[in-house]
Amino acid sequence: MDLGFKPRYFDPARKGAVDPERGTVTVGANLAAGVPAYVYSSPIILAVNLARASGRPLFVAGRPGTGKTTLSRNIAHVLGWKYYQRVVTSRTRAKDLMWTFDTLRRLSDAQEQNRQLPPRAAYVQPQALWWAFDPASAATRGASASERSQVTRAVDPAGPGRKSVVLIDEIDKADPDVPNDLLEALDVARFTVDELDTPLEVRGRRENVLVMITSNGEREMPSAFIRRCVVLTLADPTVDWLDTIATDRFGPDPFHREIAERVMTLRAVAREQNLREPSTAEYLDAVAASRALGIRPRAKTWSLVAESLLWKREDPKLPGTR
Repeated sequence: MDLGFKPRYFDPARKGAVDPERGTVTVGANLAAGVPAYVYSSPIILAVNLARASGRPLFVAGRPGTGKTTLSRNIAHVLGWKYYQRVVTSRTRAKDLMWTFDTLRRLSDAQEQNRQLPPRAAYVQPQALWWAFDPASAATRGASASERSQVTRAVDPAGPGRKSVVLIDEIDKADPDVPNDLLEALDVARFTVDELDTPLEVRGRRENVLVMITSNGEREMPSAFIRRCVVLTLADPTVDWLDTIATDRFGPDPFHREIAERVMTLRAVAREQNLREPSTAEYLDAVAASRALGIRPRAKTWSLVAESLLWKREDPKLPGTR
């Protein structure tokens, strides 16, 4: 596979199968459960290398179902790095991606008579960016040496290790201020935990962390934020692309294309009705279940497969299936 550059920072061909005709690399096919399969094209491999070489976050844009989250998990697998994921909601603040402070528990403890409150570090919970930048201080919750006997050691949710991939998923759901509030932390891999008795500056090394940020395109991101990222836009899935992924995972079978065609029809209808479109992962689940049960896409029972695995709405009525 001729990429036109040397993928020295990220080379999925080391763990995947190269298809010279398609110009792709597939990683994850026929691997143990929990390892997501992904088909890499040259632009994706280049974008990951650019992000790692520059130390910038990788901003991955694409409509729902284009495989953004699967890509981040697969990249962590290829690199052999730890993986942290935080799904953003409308209530998420930038600080919540670094640490949280349990105000309610501290207030409850303060109301107990004859009890001396532990250090504020006891109520601090490190989050993804803190674990990625400085796992040692995250484990002690930022407590000083004199405070550590009073503070329970935090457990790294991603297990032991140093380098990591951090996914900040669906950032466009957050308050508009969140991207700009993350600028310093992402730009210089540094932030200050100011809710400790003594504020702590957390420092990381950008070469040890790949921050990935996904967007469904629901809102335009601030230009200052985008300028600090490597931007990758994933195209919508096609019948050929879905068929390729299923073939890489399950082996050749015209059955995969039949289901892919039905999935693309459902995606088009969902788009027209402003509903969530079936994702690539849901397509693969539908293929696996249909293969196991011997249900063909033209069978009467296919509508039940689609309603259960692909078409998620309160009143699931599939156009053209009943």
